[in-house]
Amino acid sequence: MAIKRDWATLDSLALNMILEKLIEPIDHIWFGSVCKNWRSIANLNHQHDHQFRSNIMPMLMIPSEKSPDKRCLFSIPANRVYPLESTMLNNKRCCGSSHGWLATLDEKDVITWVNPFKDVAPITLPPIDNYMVRKHYDFNVHKVTLSVDPITSPDDYVVAAIYTTRGCLAFIKAGQEFWTYIQDTDHFGFIDITFYNGLVHAVTHWKKIVCFDLCYSSDPWGEGRNPNVLLQRSDDATYSPLTYLVKSLEGELWMVRRFINRVNNINKGTNSLHVFKLELNDKGEKLMHLSKLESLGDNVLFVGDGDSMSISASYFSSYVQKDSIYYSDNYYNEVPVPYPRGPFDMEIYNVKHGSLGVHCPYKPYFKGMTPPIWVVPPFQWN
Repeated sequence: MAIKRDWATLDSLALNMILEKLIEPIDHIWFGSVCKNWRSIANLNHQHDHQFRSNIMPMLMIPSEKSPDKRCLFSIPANRVYPLESTMLNNKRCCGSSHGWLATLDEKDVITWVNPFKDVAPITLPPIDNYMVRKHYDFNVHKVTLSVDPITSPDDYVVAAIYTTRGCLAFIKAGQEFWTYIQDTDHFGFIDITFYNGLVHAVTHWKKIVCFDLCYSSDPWGEGRNPNVLLQRSDDATYSPLTYLVKSLEGELWMVRRFINRVNNINKGTNSLHVFKLELNDKGEKLMHLSKLESLGDNVLFVGDGDSMSISASYFSSYVQKDSIYYSDNYYNEVPVPYPRGPFDMEIYNVKHGSLGVHCPYKPYFKGMTPPIWVVPPFQWN
């Protein structure tokens, strides 16, 4: 005779053992939806487990197999796909992913921030003055990022952007009606941008790095504004189609240079990635030393179109590879043909061994779809 179990009244020890096996925040939400007892255990666990709350692994937003217009989230630990219910992201390239928000661009160069994980209104910014447009408008803005989460700081966030085919810089503060543009002719060709220690940092294809503070004026064209050059392009500098800036777990600023294998002007995929640590002075305005890293320590990096980030290799030891960089496919030419092969260049690069692996297998239905982007769903139990 089968034994009937009252799953709703399982003791806390058994339930906590189950929770310890659930690495994804969404699984904790589903766990708590079983019944009141399970929810109370999950809530108590979340209040006391600071490690879980501070260690959230990015998910990759990819095309949906069921509909080319929709998006899904791929989970590395679970090796499964979750549907994403947000029609505002349908069939659009995201030019930014920051603090749980996703940014899209329309034909009038208007950037809209959407948070598909919270019941909050989208944030629509004034049009950016894109004087050099691409044939395909969704590449007119290369990348945007947020200084802080607009939910927690609705009046004190800043958006920084790389725009036009020349890779120029601009930023806008919450509530402003115009962008401030960095118009110095010596500063262009930027490929990545981030906020670090109160300053905006940006890097070019040739590993030139600049930084500037966010002092505002009534002049949108930034008259007299001249970014501070941390690292000047050298005569022997090598070109890397993709370069990223990321904050390490130790609070350091790192630069990741990604080299593409091209044959007959055709992208064949990533060849290698090099990581450099920037040793800055106390104010972060001067580069004291630049050193190439042969090991990432406890850091595992995630890079692509959105904010680059680092997670703990030891905390996620069962799911990620140590000394590795997980990258998404955000390479395009100066005059891009939108997504001809779809996101095919999505792999794991081991810095120590120079080897490649797979994190999200390429699917035939990716072809012709918008590039993927790393997303960090915000996890808050209550």
